Amino acid sequence: MNQAKTVLLMTGVMVGFLGACGGGGGDAGSASGDFTTVGRIDGFGSVYVNGTKFDTSHAQYHVDDEQGYDDSVLAVGMKVRIEGTVSQDGTTGIADSITYDDDLEGPIDSGSLVKGDGTASFTILNMAVLAEENGTRFDDGASFDGLVEGQEIEVSGFFDGNRIVASRIELQSDSHDDYEIKGTVASYDGSEIALLLQNGAVAGPYPISASAELDIPADPTGLFVELELVNSGGSPEVIRIESEDSDMIDDDDSDVSLHGILTADGDGNYAVEGVSLELSSDTRYEPASLEGNLDAGMKVEVEGHMQGDILIAKKIEAEDSEIEIEARVSRVQSSDAKNGTVTLDLGNSQTLDLVTNNSTLFEDSSDYDGDDDGSFKLDELMDGDFVEVEIRRSGDQYIALSMEREDESSETKIEAPIEAFSEHVSVTLVGALFAVHGGTSYKLDDDYTDADTFFSEIRVGDRVEVKDRDADGSIEEIEVD
Repeated sequence: MNQAKTVLLMTGVMVGFLGACGGGGGDAGSASGDFTTVGRIDGFGSVYVNGTKFDTSHAQYHVDDEQGYDDSVLAVGMKVRIEGTVSQDGTTGIADSITYDDDLEGPIDSGSLVKGDGTASFTILNMAVLAEENGTRFDDGASFDGLVEGQEIEVSGFFDGNRIVASRIELQSDSHDDYEIKGTVASYDGSEIALLLQNGAVAGPYPISASAELDIPADPTGLFVELELVNSGGSPEVIRIESEDSDMIDDDDSDVSLHGILTADGDGNYAVEGVSLELSSDTRYEPASLEGNLDAGMKVEVEGHMQGDILIAKKIEAEDSEIEIEARVSRVQSSDAKNGTVTLDLGNSQTLDLVTNNSTLFEDSSDYDGDDDGSFKLDELMDGDFVEVEIRRSGDQYIALSMEREDESSETKIEAPIEAFSEHVSVTLVGALFAVHGGTSYKLDDDYTDADTFFSEIRVGDRVEVKDRDADGSIEEIEVD
């Protein structure tokens, strides 16, 4: 993944057909031809990536340069490349190959770990990483609270222009002393090598073992490579150097679906995962308001085809959440494993219907995860289960981007824009009215304040967080986010 390449913004460019890869049900129908998708694994029962349910019964698996034989080598949160065919409506497909290679592997650098409100930033071998308490999938013993300096972890994620935003973090075993890092060769003399990393930092120089496996030309300076190092007596030594593609998309990929974080060069040019985008008058935006309002840091899915090393964008869809809710489930209706409606109990006989689809990330961190795969299907979600949901509003619908089942809780929490309010009486969020009372706590800019000051400062459209600790539709705490 290199820095964003030069992007030519053109109008009137005719782009090839690509079936939409959004949610919804439906049979596979006729295939639309060779298809490549790069994104995060959102669920199993087949493999769900970028809104498509892939049949993997005949797939070849390449995981961390090793051959796998079934879906057991994969995990929710992994960033993968899938090649195969997809149905005309984009909801189902057949995977010919699935490739996964972690982005970074090694110990959290000493002095680099900084934890904030639900986030943790750190470096591994000088490469910057951001972990999110609610956005990163932690696996194999890793946890947000358990992150400590010196801990050896494997990271998969998406580059935001400055760092890897981790979609999955796995704890390495005590016996595992191999590290991996990718970057552009900054210096090389046969005995030592240094890399220029995506975040602009330098890793190394590292000594090269006399028995190292070298899959590089005699002068690799400027080449994008992956280093495998072994921790020998506390000092990393290179045991393998392999040339790598800087992104997971090939120049001849015809139909492409690419998930990632939008980066920008300041001149109106955009890229995702190091792949430059060409936007035109034919590009479709979802929601439509996204046109003219693209911004670096947005999570997006782009569909189109490659023209050389540029992705001609047919569609670009925002995948950032506008709303976050923690609440109890009161009803589940499903048409298959991922498509359906989940109704949340917001208290005081108020409910909210959420639409789930193939793109919804289902995570299970509860004791009900009987098969221990970190995910669930809709028919496994029960009335009364407690979930944490990230939501995007589309017209009158609320679309669940992610849903995590958690263990029991009695507190309802909502982060959403204010739709209406009545001073000293109530606020309305996601169509539901929440009453304030004499015991309600008010916060502005992280500081507690009184009701008069709070209501004089807030406006419709401000994003607030409300906590209803006994789930009765009344607010114990409200804070402007």
